[in-house]
Formats: sequence, structure tokens, C-alpha cells
Amino acid sequence: MSSDQWNAVALESQIRASSSNPVMVNDYAVALWRSASGQVNAWEDRCPHRGMRLSLGFVEGDQLRCIYHGWGYGTGGQCEVIPAHPGLTPPKTICATRHAVESRYGLIWANLASDPKAPLPDLGADDGWQAVRSIYLNAPVTEVRKAVLDDLAGWEGILADGEVVTLDLADGARLAAAFQPVDAGSTGVHFVARGAGAEPKGRHELARRVVQLRHRIEAN
Repeated sequence: MSSDQWNAVALESQIRASSSNPVMVNDYAVALWRSASGQVNAWEDRCPHRGMRLSLGFVEGDQLRCIYHGWGYGTGGQCEVIPAHPGLTPPKTICATRHAVESRYGLIWANLASDPKAPLPDLGADDGWQAVRSIYLNAPVTEVRKAVLDDLAGWEGILADGEVVTLDLADGARLAAAFQPVDAGSTGVHFVARGAGAEPKGRHELARRVVQLRHRIEAN
């Protein structure tokens, strides 16, 4: 069973309606998809029928359809459509493996535990957060977290090392960095901002500085 913790897996704005996207968390493949009505879902990236990756499929309304044989799964995970047998009501036992997923602070979070009880990281008020950008580094999450902390310590502002690293800048912007352990040797870092950093000009400047941060970490 996966550990009971929430990992940021994408910026909220990255996952568009009627799209299916592949995501890796601790070397576990996830199909992250959003229905036409806007509901975000995080499932094991495997069709129960023949094991095809569901992230390669397509979204029709509130169903994720497997690209292989077109089997359709509703947001509850249960198979609802088998095109080869249009008159058949699929057995209730045919279900995709669902995982807990939440949208908060401009990020999408997933918890892969079978019975998640851990609370989401708390960044205060949920409103006003905007995507800055995501970066990916070829290093374990513990090393990437330390490198990000060390770099942000050189910025002007108040740095806090919690589940999500935050930096309160002098201009009133708040920058947050949430970490995605992709596998043993690679890590994603998703940056979001609030306040002055959420304005278009502020986001552009923060995105530029985040790219520079990545270059400095890679150089070391």
C-alpha cells in the first residue's frame, strides 16, 4: 500500500477539461483526467480489461474511454460502456482503481493510499493562487527539496520549510513550491503564487526566476 500522504501532481491550469494525462508518483503510473463537467480524477493508469494505459484514452462527457477497445468508465470508476456489446450492462466488478484527488492552492493533489486519512498541506486561504510553472530535476525528492530551500534562502523574503516550501516576498507576493516524487531519481516541483505574484506581470517575473533556479540547481 502506498504511504498516506498528499503529493502535488500538476498545476491546476495544466489539466484541461476533457483531457487525460499521464503522471508518475513514486514510480506508480497515474491517469490524471478531467471530465467535460470539470471533475478531476486520479486513477491507476491501467484499464481493467487488457491493461492498456488509460492516460492514452480519451474523454467523452463524464467518461474516460480506453483507447484499445473503447471501454468507458464513469467518474465513479465503474465500467459503463463496452462498445463490442452495446446491449450489455457491464458487471459492477469491472472498475478502474481510483485514488483520492483534490484541487487546492492552484494545484492538483493525489493521495495513493488505499484509505487516506492525512490532511492536505495547509497554505491558508485557498483563493487567489495562480500557477507560476513546473520544473523537473533528475535527482531524488530529498535532494531537490534541499536544493530548492538553499536557493530560495538567497531570495529576499521570509522562507518557511513545511510540507510545502513557502517564501513571502517583500512585495507582498507569496511563492509556494510543492514537490512530486516522480521516481527514485527524478522530482517535479510545482510553483504557485498568491498576492502580487498572482498578477500577470508578477507571475512572469517569478517564472523567470524559477527557470534560473532550475539552471543553478542543474549546474551544481
